Amino acid sequence: MGFRFWRRIKIAPGVTLNLSKSGGSLSFGPRGAKFTVGSRGKRATVGIP
Repeated sequence: MGFRFWRRIKIAPGVTLNLSKSGGSLSFGPRGAKFTVGSRGKRATVGIP
């Protein structure tokens, strides 16, 4: 049985700090559009309503 650790901390409206066993990341942006910077690089995601 594996061990998982994952935690999401809301810093400010639209800014979230994500912590996991493999590293951390910082996400920011409004609902439906997000920009994430983490140990695996940068990523931008956009949702279609």
